[in-house]
Amino acid sequence: MKVKVFEIVKTGLAPLSQELEETIQTWLDSNENIEILTTSQSQHLRENTIFVTIIYKINAPDDTE
Repeated sequence: MKVKVFEIVKTGLAPLSQELEETIQTWLDSNENIEILTTSQSQHLRENTIFVTIIYKINAPDDTE
């Protein structure tokens, strides 16, 4: 089991939710064969920062091809 924590800070004109989605999707696209076990999200006291914690495991590639 592994843990990945993202600190996502609103930096431009795009909504924070868009930055959140793009950051996590980019990470998912570059990490194949993972299974997400659970996620959690918390907002920092400053409104423009969100922490996302993902607990996941890496699965063996499927060799049935």
